[in-house]
Amino acid sequence: MQNFEWITPTKVIFGSGILDKLGAEVAQRGTRALFLYGKESIKKSGLYSRIVAQFRDAGVLFVEHSGVQPNPRIAHAEEGARKMRKHALDIIVAVGGGSVIDEAKAIAVAAANDAPLWDYYIRKASFSDALPVIAVQTLPATSSEMNAASVMTNGDTHEKFSIRGENLFPKVSFLDPSLTLDIPVRYTAYACTDILSHLMEGYFTATGDFPLQDGMVEGACRAVMDSLELILKDPRDFEARSTIMWAAALAWNGLLKAGVEGASIPNHMLEHPLSGFHDIAHGAGLSIVIPAWLKYKKPQIAHRILLFGERILRMGDTLKRKSPLDAADEVIAALENWYRHINTPVRLQEAGIASLDVNACTRQAMALSELWGVPGYTEKEIRAIYALMG
Repeated sequence: MQNFEWITPTKVIFGSGILDKLGAEVAQRGTRALFLYGKESIKKSGLYSRIVAQFRDAGVLFVEHSGVQPNPRIAHAEEGARKMRKHALDIIVAVGGGSVIDEAKAIAVAAANDAPLWDYYIRKASFSDALPVIAVQTLPATSSEMNAASVMTNGDTHEKFSIRGENLFPKVSFLDPSLTLDIPVRYTAYACTDILSHLMEGYFTATGDFPLQDGMVEGACRAVMDSLELILKDPRDFEARSTIMWAAALAWNGLLKAGVEGASIPNHMLEHPLSGFHDIAHGAGLSIVIPAWLKYKKPQIAHRILLFGERILRMGDTLKRKSPLDAADEVIAALENWYRHINTPVRLQEAGIASLDVNACTRQAMALSELWGVPGYTEKEIRAIYALMG
């Protein structure tokens, strides 16, 4: 096992009815809040009025900044930072899914530092400070509520890049599964695909077997997949929603791949250009990318693919007496079938992408490979993987 450092300073408040603690938690850390959210759904659900009541009861002044997009844009975050400065705000309360929380972190950096915001995402500048963020998660998928990363899209260039920093961990995250009961099944499936990708990336890229980490990943994957099956039958299954919400927070906060030699994120490297250029759901892009990547990498990672099939997809008997490569093909086909079963795309055309600019996607993927330290990929190899997505 490799040496590692792992930190999670975020205070998590989990359960039903927990939002009555929001005002007090905000007031401990700030008195003038930017209230960040996406579209009008939080008003229709009544969540907006609950948040506002918490602010008022705690004596917290707030300024709204709505309209966060699913692939959040730098320009909108810069506008939020200008509001922070204009109104002398000192804390950000993000109510929404990973996109809203990611943008909150971007605003937290932009409001506390002087360089153009995008410069931090392309590593042209570094940040030393960030304003505090409190998160209310409503669409669990990305772990942004419990990690130190922010992913943003440049609307002009369609580049989708990220930043990391210990001061980007939310100070407090509220995880109330009851807020997720009415998420449409389609978007729940996208979210689960995203959660699973976070678990699978380190699992498939590991250069050895790691009993502790492998076991945690395998258990989390099975729990997410089984819970989604329950939600397909009953979208308001509270226990299934609770499992998915907690799995989402744990999947990408560094714990499950800590110490895993070789762990990297090539599938995210390949997917970001898809959602950056075509504005598709991140989970939808991942269900296209992952099978193609597995097919390309199969000769090198057949052993890990077979473990996934045996321990997570429960295919042990099916894989017996087959060669490793043939058995790996069976596992990949089974994963594709499961993606189709939950109604996520496995080909570009199924996601409405009639034509892919492979040159532009490859350039962005290569840039991400360098920024993120994802080793071992040439332009030729990346093009070959994109070709398998058609």
